[in-house]
Amino acid sequence: MAIVDLKCRSCEHAFQLVTRGAVKEKQKCCPSCGSKEVRQTFGSFLRNGSLADPSCGAPQRSSGYG
Repeated sequence: MAIVDLKCRSCEHAFQLVTRGAVKEKQKCCPSCGSKEVRQTFGSFLRNGSLADPSCGAPQRSSGYG
């Protein structure tokens, strides 16, 4: 499951959508004004992508064995 941040281009309402994959066109509807002119914001990529993992890019710790 992914949480996607969306923003309406008509009324500027920001909202979230929980989905099991890519956002489908029929899901892109502003709950505030009903407009289909919505866009995905960058916050979704940071939260759901590899950058959301705090260990991403961190050096591996050695246990001292092996």
